[in-house]
Amino acid sequence: MVDFAKLGEETVEIWNRNADFWDEGMGEGNAFHKFLIEPTQLDLLTLRVGERVLDVGCGNGQFARKMASLGGNVVAVDAAPRMIENARQRTSAGAEYSKRLRYDVVDATDEAAMLALGEGKFDAVVCTMALMDIASVEPIARAVRRLLKSNGRFVFSVMHPCFNSTEGFTQIMEREETDGELVERLSVRVTRYIEPHTHKGLAMAGQPVPQNYFHRPLSALLRVFFNAGFIVDGVEEPVFPRDVPGDDRFGWLKYKDIPPVLSVRLRLD
Repeated sequence: MVDFAKLGEETVEIWNRNADFWDEGMGEGNAFHKFLIEPTQLDLLTLRVGERVLDVGCGNGQFARKMASLGGNVVAVDAAPRMIENARQRTSAGAEYSKRLRYDVVDATDEAAMLALGEGKFDAVVCTMALMDIASVEPIARAVRRLLKSNGRFVFSVMHPCFNSTEGFTQIMEREETDGELVERLSVRVTRYIEPHTHKGLAMAGQPVPQNYFHRPLSALLRVFFNAGFIVDGVEEPVFPRDVPGDDRFGWLKYKDIPPVLSVRLRLD
């Protein structure tokens, strides 16, 4: 039997150790966030000025600051205290949006702590590239249902479970000559998908400690939220624009036809 509590504690400790490295590398958003995640999440979120938003697993607060700068009243939480320290340091007290943004250390898998943030008070909940880092998402689904207003929505993004998993996933480059020209073809090979599993991986090359990844196929991931009373009413599978040059031979910036990210909007049924 999987010890989710133990895995959760280990995950928080890992992210505490990686927090400063992550903050330096992420800043206010890397290419993944600027080209893929931020635009699709904002599109699905349809944020209106004055709305109350909960950001779950906020990391260094990059997307929380974006939402606050657009007029949202944002509560941003993360289980790793060092992440929250960095998020606060990156948020200038003099920034126009600073009074609309609050950070708290909250473990998203602790339903009581989540519900203490205010049942039925949020117009929207956002979780940016974090669900695959969390051992058990069932408590989050149950809590989010109660935190949202009756017409609220939940927007999340994850590494695309079909195409971008660090285990059972291989990037492939093939080169062939066609009509006297060398043509490179990029693809991915997936050898392990349908069974949920846990493995170690790197969010950023060079990070101090590999973190836990919790792979869930689409059916398993969405079933958690269906069981909690949600329906899907928006899906985005973003790819990098063709006019954006690649970063290295196998970097995702080179892939223009395979989405590395999945963004989803859920509403209460």
